[in-house]
Amino acid sequence: MGIELNSYILFWICIIGLCCGSFYNVVILRSLSGESIVLPPSKCPKCGQRLRPWHNIPVLSYIFLRGKCAFCKEKISIQYPLVEIAAMLLFAASYLCFGIDIKTLFVIILGSGLLIMSVTDIKERVVDCNIALALALIGLIYNGFVTGNITGSLLGVLAGVLIMECLARLGNFLFGIRAFGEADTYVAGTLGACFGLRGLVNTLGYSLVAAMIFIVPIFLYKQYKENNKLTCILSILFILSVLAFKTLVQNYITLALVIVFGIVLAITILKGFKEQENKLYLPLVPAFVLGALYYIFF
Repeated sequence: MGIELNSYILFWICIIGLCCGSFYNVVILRSLSGESIVLPPSKCPKCGQRLRPWHNIPVLSYIFLRGKCAFCKEKISIQYPLVEIAAMLLFAASYLCFGIDIKTLFVIILGSGLLIMSVTDIKERVVDCNIALALALIGLIYNGFVTGNITGSLLGVLAGVLIMECLARLGNFLFGIRAFGEADTYVAGTLGACFGLRGLVNTLGYSLVAAMIFIVPIFLYKQYKENNKLTCILSILFILSVLAFKTLVQNYITLALVIVFGIVLAITILKGFKEQENKLYLPLVPAFVLGALYYIFF
């Protein structure tokens, strides 16, 4: 394929990605509000005024309106252009990595669903499990008819559900509090359906690293403010053990350190959650998404 034709296709894929990102914003907003994603037409979430077509141009409308509603002048959330840009990058990266192929379409659909669930988890700690179920079904169909690895896909679903549910219910059994939300189990099962058993294990490993980078600092800051020194020390030891296992030496010793520090840290955290009145709930789906994207593209 010539360079000019490839650039032309990439340009229109980016445009389609931006437009789809604009639609994803509608899905995100209305899945939280309970409204239909079809009707009524787009409106300002603050004043309810129906938007004109030129108010819905991805990214550009946000820039031209200076981040404010054209009618009530209230600020427009930065979420809108960020989701549109993220969708564009997803579409572009999928095409650049896999070309014109069924895998490109599969990655775009999977990435789009994960993006929507990630944003709702960040905003309201809410995840639409119907999206996860739909993605899991698509993963099973893709692996059944395209890769021929339906067995691995089914084992991945089973492993993802069992791993997350066992961890979640262990917390409930030991300390009377569920360690993870039910939506995290759905997402883990979805990743297993899409990537198979081996891919699920790798993705969970990358997700753990992503969680440490983005989520753990928030948790540690709260623990530091509350003077929970033991939790801070254990968290640092756990992070170092995981980094050593993933980047330096992968053997039974480093793996054992990860498991030991992880179990002790989990017990300490769950005890703290049980005693806290104002519990800190951290979104886990974004970490899953980052782990999945790293597995797909790298």
